[in-house]
This record gives sequence, structure tokens and C-alpha cells, in this order.
Amino acid sequence: MSISLPPSFSYTLPASNVFVIGLAGGADSGKEAFCRVLIEQLQKNQVVDSSKALLLHLHDFYRELTEDDRVRAANGLYNFDHPDAFDWDLLAQVMDDLKERVATKFPKFDFATKSRSYETRPKDLESPSVVLLEGIFVLYSQRIRDRLNMKLFVDVDDDARLVNRVARKVAEPSPDSVDHILTEYIRFVKPAFDDFIQPTKKWADIIIPRGVENITAIELITSHAADLLGRQQQPNSTRPSRINSSSTVLQEMLSTPTSNASSTCPSPRSLSRTAVLNSAGGNNGSDPCSRSSLNSSPIPRKDVLSGSTDSLYKPVPE
Repeated sequence: MSISLPPSFSYTLPASNVFVIGLAGGADSGKEAFCRVLIEQLQKNQVVDSSKALLLHLHDFYRELTEDDRVRAANGLYNFDHPDAFDWDLLAQVMDDLKERVATKFPKFDFATKSRSYETRPKDLESPSVVLLEGIFVLYSQRIRDRLNMKLFVDVDDDARLVNRVARKVAEPSPDSVDHILTEYIRFVKPAFDDFIQPTKKWADIIIPRGVENITAIELITSHAADLLGRQQQPNSTRPSRINSSSTVLQEMLSTPTSNASSTCPSPRSLSRTAVLNSAGGNNGSDPCSRSSLNSSPIPRKDVLSGSTDSLYKPVPE
């Protein structure tokens, strides 16, 4: 029995031998924690060692702020939760340098000073086998999506993300007041998620409910990366691919007995264009034969800056 996999999924290691995983999701959904657990599992399973796994943060690729921007940021009026706040050209260049194994400098954004500096990684990190890029808008830009071999989306409840945000902000060395945190959330964070981040879920190969708590998703992704990197390191190996093997973790979790193996429509529990993983298995609630909901649609845009202190962050037509 074969498994129906997302058509956009990259089944082979790219020619550059660098496997790039992109992880998107709402603010404070635990994206960085998920990436770190995934790296630990890759190392634990001897897929890569510590010098061959690189974690990039989208928030380090914020644009340089002008003096006016700094004034707005100091007054809580600069919107860091908008696609236009990021330097997509710089991110694309760094990703290309990594794939081409060209020495590059990595940006580092300091939120205290609202300034960007650059750092050079140790030489043993210049040629990673696995690169993980995490951030709220990782799946927003097609230029970046085209550079990803695996696209993930962490799906965490809005209330849980707000609780995580409040807990994180009040625990910082210079904590914000709860009123400030909630105002920022209402003005920038929540509208950005609804208008920009949530729509990018359709580009994900795998949607991960509950984030880092979803052990099943971590095992699946680790297994897939191990399969690709393992075959690349052992080109003469006759070991069958886990994706095609009838005894794989993938099939145990996602396949079900069927009396019509030749059916052109995959089983409801087969991986569809967007695979939703949870510990109990199951599908994403949509018709596996339907692709109408997957058609690309334009994502609305907004001004990166709010107009005045008491103005709410509202859509502006193009």
C-alpha cells in the first residue's frame, strides 16, 4: 500500500546537501522551543552532530530602523508584527550563502537598542547539513518558501499564545506592564496573526497542533530527515526508504486498511496537501480529494506603522 504525500513535499536531499526546514506560527506559539527539541532529536538519533544543525531566527532579520522609526518604537507605535518590518533580501541572501556553502555574516537584532549587528559563526557551522528557520512570517514570502525543503506550521490556540506572551514579558529583566502587553497584543499581534500569519497555514506541508507537546510530529519529522540524510551519506545502501516501506512510522500512524487499494482517491487518513498531525492520528477534517481550498489567494497588506497613539491597527486597502 502506498502513502499519499503532499505534492509540494521535497522527497530528496537538495543538490547542495543542505536540508532547510521552515517553521511558522503565531507569536509565542513555542516555535523556537520546537526547533530546539527537533535538533536534540536529530542529534540523539545521530542524524547530525551539533556542528551540522543551524537554527536561524526570523526576528534577527528586522530592517534597520531610521531615527523616526526609533521614536515610534519608543512610543509603542512601530509595528514589528508586519511583513514590511523584515529585510527579506538579506534573509534570501543568507539562505543562498548557506546552500552554496559560502561564508556569510549572520544578523543579530538587539531589541533593547532596536539596532542590528552582524556576527560570524564558528567555522564548523559554515557547512550545516540541516538549517531550521523559525519565525511568524517564515511561510509568508514566496521567495523564502521556494528555498525551503520542508514547511511546518505550529498551530496553538490564541488564548494559550496570549498567556505565553504575558508570562514571557513579565519575566523579562525590564518587564512591561500587563496593560502595555495587552494593548500591544490588540493593536499589533492579534491583527497580524489574523491577516498575515494564519493565511500562510495553507502553504505548510505539516501542521503541528500543540507545538512542542506534539511528540508524534517531532518523531515523524526526525524520521524523514534521518531517512534523507542517511541515504545521502550511504549512497550504496540498499536500505529502503521509510516513506515507501510498509513498516514505517509514517504508515503506522497515517495508513488504514482499505479494500480498494487501486482507488485514485487516498484514504482520509493519508497525508493530504496539508497534513495535520496529532498523537491520536486522524485527518484535518477536509475532503482529501478536494483541492479547491488550496488555491492561492492574495494576503492583505497594512501600513507598517500605526497612525497615532490611540489608533488601532486596522487594514488599509492597497
